[in-house]
Amino acid sequence: MEEIERQKFNRELNISWVDENLPKADNAIILKHYFSSLVVYGIVLLFIWFNPFFSKMLAYPLKVTFNYFYLYYMFGAPIIYICFRPKSLWRSHNLEIMRYFHRILTHRPKLKTMSAEEIKNELDFYLPKYYEKQSLILIFIKVFFGTQMLSIAYSNIHSCIISSTAVYNDIKACFSQILPSDFIQYKTFILDYREFIYSQCIIILYTIDVSIFTFGYFTELSIFKNKIRTVETTPAGLFFCLACYAPFFNATNSFLGWNHNDHAAAFSDPNSPVTWIFRICALFFLVIYVSASAALGTKGSNLTNRGTVSRFPYSVVRHPAYITKVMFWFLTTVPLFIVHFSAEGFSWKQYLSNLILTFAAFICLASIYYFRALTEERHLIKDPDYQDYVKKVKYRFIPHVI
Repeated sequence: MEEIERQKFNRELNISWVDENLPKADNAIILKHYFSSLVVYGIVLLFIWFNPFFSKMLAYPLKVTFNYFYLYYMFGAPIIYICFRPKSLWRSHNLEIMRYFHRILTHRPKLKTMSAEEIKNELDFYLPKYYEKQSLILIFIKVFFGTQMLSIAYSNIHSCIISSTAVYNDIKACFSQILPSDFIQYKTFILDYREFIYSQCIIILYTIDVSIFTFGYFTELSIFKNKIRTVETTPAGLFFCLACYAPFFNATNSFLGWNHNDHAAAFSDPNSPVTWIFRICALFFLVIYVSASAALGTKGSNLTNRGTVSRFPYSVVRHPAYITKVMFWFLTTVPLFIVHFSAEGFSWKQYLSNLILTFAAFICLASIYYFRALTEERHLIKDPDYQDYVKKVKYRFIPHVI
């Protein structure tokens, strides 16, 4: 029965499934896929260069790099296709996109002579079919998320290099004077540079995370076991995911009044032991968050089903990344409200107002991630492999609780 369900899923929903009985790609399908891809990727390239959001977000070297990749594809892809003739070209996403636009742009309806029922049917004609819709949303996901992840990774690496260079000589001089057994000097060094170390840990962990996802967005090959089976296309699924990313995340934050600060300090004192208890706990959750990305590996991406992962931490709960990210934000927000209540100028009215507004915003933000998990599961549960995974890992966020 399970095998029958898998075969049905592959035939009806799995957009990367290719019938083994199909012949290798012939010259006609290679040319159609190649020229369709040139058009689609060319439009994407223009969008990256001239769309205000992407043009501002992406550093100039990255935009130039996309130009080079386009040229590499233009001259290198035909050689690869002709040599290997992959069967996957029979289900080309870019060709499906071009077929859809050709279908709707060449259609000439005669609305004046149509009945209401015929007009309704005519409007349905313009809606993309299943495979067309999957292909359209897929290219959007790759462009929207892939470019963002690449931009963040580039920015973080650049920031790490600049900030590390600034203190490199101090660190080198310090360690050259410290004996291997002089633990007191090591302690002094860590205390002097702990703010820098904490900041770098956050940047490095986030860089690892976005680098993994960048690779996932820009690759889709059988050798990496990250072929896309299905794409989330429902309005709710798209909404709750996009609400967590720029530029929509900025609008979400403004609407909720959310002001998060990784460097929030208890008692407004970055040297307070309480501050560092919260920061160490926050880093612990951030490490788990990044380990979830590492567990996904080449399958890392949003709004797509690239196959089920059940290794740690996905062997504990089904959405470890969401719960640990929310916990990181929580632990870096709480210190803002650990203050000296007897301090001069302290106002209970102002304090309680800020407390209520901040945590109301936090609960709303956490709710977005909760509904994001629900819509994600509604999408993935169509896959028999994910159905088996849900049976093994019963809890979404906290073991034995929820």
